[in-house]
Amino acid sequence: MVKIKGVFLIILSAVILSGCTKSQRSLSNLTFTDHQLIEIQLGNSPLLKLEVVNTPQSITQGLSGRKELGVDGMLFVFDQPTTPQFWMKEMNFDLDIIWINQQKIVEIIKDVPAPVLNTPFNELPIYSPKQPVNMILETEAGKAAEWQLSIGDLVFTE
Repeated sequence: MVKIKGVFLIILSAVILSGCTKSQRSLSNLTFTDHQLIEIQLGNSPLLKLEVVNTPQSITQGLSGRKELGVDGMLFVFDQPTTPQFWMKEMNFDLDIIWINQQKIVEIIKDVPAPVLNTPFNELPIYSPKQPVNMILETEAGKAAEWQLSIGDLVFTE
């Protein structure tokens, strides 16, 4: 009788634990369409709804001129790892910039301020990662802290 209870507890534990694991899919196998909305998770963040930009024109435009994000963030996707330079041209709100390479957060710049109105473009700071990245997430300032993001956190879809 003790053996049966032990076997039952092992099977029950396995069933419970298997229900607690997430099905995580790689982003590297996905094909993105410009301005597509996708859902991803970074580390232990909630499931986030992001707008994808992946053409030279949409990447250059980014969030410039918008009054709000409309979703949780904008995900810039590059064909190959690169070391891009970003600025806050015509931005109307502060951002967190999360640099991602091969599905892993490699750097976070928190609370990047929107420029003062009419700041000359040549006086805007340039933001660039310390290493090549293949994705960049821009989100409202404070979200990286709220979601408790850290360097090394994985990025995945369900």
